[in-house]
Amino acid sequence: MRVATIGGYEIHVISETPDYSVNITQYPVEDDIDLTDHVERIPTVMTITGKILGPDAANIRDKLIEAMFNGTRLDYIGRNAFRQALIASINTEHDAEVANGYRFTMTLQQVRVAKPSYAPFLNDPVMLAQVKPTTNAGRQQIADKPPPGTPQMHTMRRGETMYSIAPKYGTSWQAILTLNPGVDPKKLQIGQQIRVA
Repeated sequence: MRVATIGGYEIHVISETPDYSVNITQYPVEDDIDLTDHVERIPTVMTITGKILGPDAANIRDKLIEAMFNGTRLDYIGRNAFRQALIASINTEHDAEVANGYRFTMTLQQVRVAKPSYAPFLNDPVMLAQVKPTTNAGRQQIADKPPPGTPQMHTMRRGETMYSIAPKYGTSWQAILTLNPGVDPKKLQIGQQIRVA
């Protein structure tokens, strides 16, 4: 049994079993072996078995369980060293053989946490002052189209002609002229209502 530390807590380790693995992508090929085009590293996992002894054994167990639940990354130093590892599981066995503590089995997994390049600016007051306030723009309800055959009207504005408003309604100026018999396209007035559909 060897003394090791995890997160600064002393533990007595009986065995360490690291598991180094990769994921190999394969595609089947007719009448031949599968093609391999990618090898992806899987995080290293290590199972530790041992004992936690002494009057502080229950407190150490509680702290390690809390670190596991909170996702706290810990350093493990033993025969193998794991930096910034997460505790994936802890199992404890309490029996008469270990009087002042308990046996344990713990699984550690190495992790690498990506840090976004913009993280330093998240709390920068100058950058926060330049952020546009949230609005409801883009969440507006789209008006329902009137049922087919319902006349659709347009109110003429300064500078508009039948030719200029036709694309807004997906039609031609000739079709608008046909819908408005008796309206002279050269004598349109601001505020005049004309039918567009």
